[in-house]
Amino acid sequence: METTNHFKFNIVEIANKIEGQRNKPRHHSPYNVFTAWGMSENDHTKLLLALLRYQDSTRRYPLLNSFLNRFTKGRDKMIHYQNPSDVIIRFNPRYDKDDKHSFIDGLIIFSAQGKRIAVIIENKIFDAPDQKDQIRRYVTHMTTEEHIALEDVWVLYITGTGTKEIDECSYHPNNEDEATNIGRRFITLTYYEDIIEWLKQDVLERRIYPESLTSIVRAYVESLEKDIFCENKTDAWRKDMLCNILIGSGHLNMNKMTDRDFDCLYSFRDSVQEVRKEMAKANRDEKEISAVENLYAVIRDLIHDIEQQVFGEFERLSTDILNDQWKKELKKLKDAKWIAKHRGLHSDKGFVQIGLSTEWGTAHLEWIPISAKRMCLGNEYQLELHVENNKVLADKWREELNSNAILLPAHNREKVIAGTSRLLRYKYQTSKPIAKMSKKELTEFLTGVYTKELNYCCRMLVEHFHNYN
Repeated sequence: METTNHFKFNIVEIANKIEGQRNKPRHHSPYNVFTAWGMSENDHTKLLLALLRYQDSTRRYPLLNSFLNRFTKGRDKMIHYQNPSDVIIRFNPRYDKDDKHSFIDGLIIFSAQGKRIAVIIENKIFDAPDQKDQIRRYVTHMTTEEHIALEDVWVLYITGTGTKEIDECSYHPNNEDEATNIGRRFITLTYYEDIIEWLKQDVLERRIYPESLTSIVRAYVESLEKDIFCENKTDAWRKDMLCNILIGSGHLNMNKMTDRDFDCLYSFRDSVQEVRKEMAKANRDEKEISAVENLYAVIRDLIHDIEQQVFGEFERLSTDILNDQWKKELKKLKDAKWIAKHRGLHSDKGFVQIGLSTEWGTAHLEWIPISAKRMCLGNEYQLELHVENNKVLADKWREELNSNAILLPAHNREKVIAGTSRLLRYKYQTSKPIAKMSKKELTEFLTGVYTKELNYCCRMLVEHFHNYN
């Protein structure tokens, strides 16, 4: 079975070649019950829901509170559901009594602010294919059978590392029909970046939970980091072998990768995903299916390695420079800090958002369009001030920016007239690609951008965060 694009590789043949080496001796790692368990997607959902069910001595749900606070605050109408009541948390509830296979992975229903709220959890930690109308049927069930208003239905679509995007056959986040369109309440998360960080920051670092809970979470996080999303699962030699097959080099060298190398890796990843879908529908040999699944894990983690190399230092320096520049103001704001994250890098339409804490959904800075290839091979970049889904704030800031003569015009700065979400755009031309800058060069470039060019915009974001919180 070949790929469907111009990079011609026999995917099953490559999968079997790499699979044949899996039994080579591997380094010993400490025993972990979750790793030994070999958890299925359902098992991960069960564990997540069990944690959310935890009640403290006051009968409140602190983990559910922090989960909702982290992943729903700052989105849609900025509703923050604090201390929900009448909580129901279900694993695999059936949504169609006539279909024995119609189960929702996880469902949370509760009351808050005089409303009944539904949070649907769709777990794709191993990037399982989407079913036809899957999310649409979930949403319809909530509104017609559970009698929950459409504006109070949320969907958390959780993948492993973010390489998988939802298939439009299941749900179209940006162009859904009115009856099932939940807007920004459809939220994509990843275990690698979101769930692990939530467990670390809101459970392990809080020091308020019993050891019986934290010891379980600690072991689970270790299993996620060191087995599912790390070298222990997808060994370096398998990545090297695949690199040799695809681009003729056993190691990733950002300074030597060409335009074709990037296209080849991403195209191959997409093609393996297509083969996975085809094999899921067909009656193929289980060993062959397993080999392709493992190949997908290798290419997924290989691309993740590239993106970490390209964006890791860029994001760390971005947050460090901004947090240092605004440390006095941030001390006045509870739990406020700058965060930078890259998203949607499957093509050259990705972006890096920079915002305060979890307030990205409304007002933030954004490098666009961005991709690993552009960061390694390009020297022209754009940074924009965004205000999304809040026309009142956008109009207010647009008026303020238009009246401030010191901001405009400038050689690298322009207003963005169309739409309501993008208010100001900065264009930068660098002497070399960002990913090929030394740490000193990158620090100097970003310091100039964040502390001089964007000083006024950052002030607006800090004040907005203060006013909202």
